[in-house]
Amino acid sequence: MLNNSEIADAMTVKLSDQLPEMPEFVPGIRRAPDRGFHLSKDQTKVALKNALRYVPESLHEKLAPEFLNELLTRGRIYAYRYRPEGRIYAKPIDEYKGNCLEGKAFQVMIDNN
Repeated sequence: MLNNSEIADAMTVKLSDQLPEMPEFVPGIRRAPDRGFHLSKDQTKVALKNALRYVPESLHEKLAPEFLNELLTRGRIYAYRYRPEGRIYAKPIDEYKGNCLEGKAFQVMIDNN
């Protein structure tokens, strides 16, 4: 199994060591429904470990409780702190960059959610 350093070395897009400010949670924006929390203790640890592997290790101590709270209250880890500012919406599929239609379709699905 890869360690965090090996995973970080393999990534072409990396997050900064500077923790972004927590954005204001704007009410009234359509979000994915709360899916409930149904994980065992071991599954919860794996979920947190999987989410944390994408952020620098220096931020794990700060983000682990935040991600756990998202998991417990929303049923998923969304990393709201890293959400881009502004409205996210799907564009026409031709406006996405990609080598195949299927890859562009994934981008549309992500922006739709």
